[in-house]
Amino acid sequence: MGVYGGVIYPAVLAACAILALVGLATIIQVRLHRVLEWTVTGFWIVTAVQVVSVLVVLVSGNDAGLVLTLGYLLAAIVLLPLLGIGRLGAPDAAAADPDPGRPVLQPDQIARVDGGAAVIVAVAAAVLAWRVLIILGT
Repeated sequence: MGVYGGVIYPAVLAACAILALVGLATIIQVRLHRVLEWTVTGFWIVTAVQVVSVLVVLVSGNDAGLVLTLGYLLAAIVLLPLLGIGRLGAPDAAAADPDPGRPVLQPDQIARVDGGAAVIVAVAAAVLAWRVLIILGT
């Protein structure tokens, strides 16, 4: 449990801060969208490490609330598909949908949507990581 509170939790918070800052920068400067995509990949990895470490803590016999902790971990995983949601407005995604009213976003709009989603996911993931920390009693 000391590893989660001492290493994993600060790493998750750092990843959340980086994701939020790059998301804001992408909203301001659209050319940073490629950097945001790399940051999102790193955030997926950090979240995977967080989930595995918490599961190891729970399996090792921690007295924490199992259902509540697993619920917060599941919520952290469910947030991840929101990263990159702007691709749903891409022209190639619209070509696969027969609905003529489907909105098609321009590349700059896609980048700004992705940046906004990154900020929202970063804040939510930081809150979820904090709740897991409190539940584990670290």
